[in-house]
Amino acid sequence: MPKPDPSPNRAPASLQEYAGDKQFATTLARGMELLRCFTPEQPVLGNKDLSQKLKLPAATISRLTYTLMCMGYLMPTEHYGKYQLGSAVISLGNPLLAQFTLRRQARPLMLELAEATGGSISIGIRDRLTIVYIEAVRSFDKRIYPLEVGTSHSMAGTAIGRAYLMSCRPPEREALLNQIQVKTPQDWQRFGPKLTENLLQYPKYGCCVSVGEVFPDVQAVAVPLGRIDRGELAAINCSFQGRALDEAWLRERIAPQLQALVRQLT
Repeated sequence: MPKPDPSPNRAPASLQEYAGDKQFATTLARGMELLRCFTPEQPVLGNKDLSQKLKLPAATISRLTYTLMCMGYLMPTEHYGKYQLGSAVISLGNPLLAQFTLRRQARPLMLELAEATGGSISIGIRDRLTIVYIEAVRSFDKRIYPLEVGTSHSMAGTAIGRAYLMSCRPPEREALLNQIQVKTPQDWQRFGPKLTENLLQYPKYGCCVSVGEVFPDVQAVAVPLGRIDRGELAAINCSFQGRALDEAWLRERIAPQLQALVRQLT
């Protein structure tokens, strides 16, 4: 008698909380999680890589990659058995970005502040336990760390993630903090003390900072932006790379300019 599929209802490891939910479409979830495996650092992956990342059988991964390739969400590379994201993924994201009309209003103000400070200005919203940029501008092109629309960053470790948390109502903030501790314990261990300190100091300073925590030569200050288009909560930051780390300067000199920009938008 043939053995049954060892994981007929198993979701990827990141979705174990939905195990047993009869309304949850496990196959769809597997496909979406597979697409999320591709990053700027790892733009090309094979079935073996994906099987290891998602902890799913090779046969399941093979069916998923074949289906996603047929639909244009994956495309083959010159290396046999390797895939990269397809153009259909862009088609999915563009209609969403178009709904954030605040971006058009904010961009000239962000450029003005970026040029005045020599920093980079970004607006971010939540994607699970990360912050994803929906708009980003910079005063120069020599920054080596990711700063583009669509890039995701740690909620716990970044100024913009902490400012997002301060935009939440207390029950929602508490729930997100609990999720960070449970689902990303490495982030909590690394960033938890400074995150907690930032949240406690927010009433005094009206901003959040991250100074050399994610990247040793990057510092940033951020403030909540409130609810924007579609009712999404958002935050905005001003970040700097390659200059002397100075938390007081961020709070005293840069934060007021960022807060003034927010007042122009809200």
